[in-house]
Amino acid sequence: MNSDLKKGYSDSPLGQVHFLKSGEGNPLLMLHMTPQSSLQFSQTFSYLNELGIQTIAPDTLGYGMSEKPSAPLSIEEYASVLPYLLDELDIEKTSIVGHHTGAAMACELAKAYPDRIDKMILHGVPLYTDEERTARMDNLKVDLSPKKDGSHLTDYWNWIQSRVQDRATLEACHMSLLHVFLAGENEWFCHHAAFQYDLKQTLSDLKQSCLLISNTGDPLHYIVPRVQKLRADFQYNEIEGGSVFIIRDDPKQWVESFIDFLKQ
Repeated sequence: MNSDLKKGYSDSPLGQVHFLKSGEGNPLLMLHMTPQSSLQFSQTFSYLNELGIQTIAPDTLGYGMSEKPSAPLSIEEYASVLPYLLDELDIEKTSIVGHHTGAAMACELAKAYPDRIDKMILHGVPLYTDEERTARMDNLKVDLSPKKDGSHLTDYWNWIQSRVQDRATLEACHMSLLHVFLAGENEWFCHHAAFQYDLKQTLSDLKQSCLLISNTGDPLHYIVPRVQKLRADFQYNEIEGGSVFIIRDDPKQWVESFIDFLKQ
């Protein structure tokens, strides 16, 4: 257990944001994928702290232990609460890493508050085509209502297994299942925001130095060439294999994929 780990809440106009903070040194704001939480990064904290990086990992509104909105928010609204967290921690400027929907929020935060974001690391960038966004909007909601025989749990477990097969640990799959049901019936809110968001324009406008990382087993790995075509100036590192849960399953390799860029 990380003895340096601190838990807290910051207030914002949209509700309280729960966060984990660990270590001392240059800050790194870590934005998780939907529907996980700050726990997605918990296995990486000790590696980063030993390298002189202070980790700050919030739970997106509606996920983990953060306040749950009653209606879908936009990516702009999800990102708007993060400066309040930085203020709470007296952090004027930070580097940022975002995974999947967290990458979209990282881009919006960097665009809206350019003076507060230093370096950017994006993993699994949801740069969808219009056709992909429409198709995903049509399949947002999953029935998570409890069934007496527990089939709501086994059905979702089997769906996760079908997606990752033998490329992820059972522990990572278990954590994913817990996060889905913790988010509950509004689990789809943040995906709705990501599919509506004009990420292409935001990526085009970014001024910060950026590293794009991907693992070949990530479901958004196929999008990498789109991002590279749009932003040929972004650096790129690739990790072989893994799954969408690589951050939990191989935290050391994941940290090693971007630490040189972060410490330059």
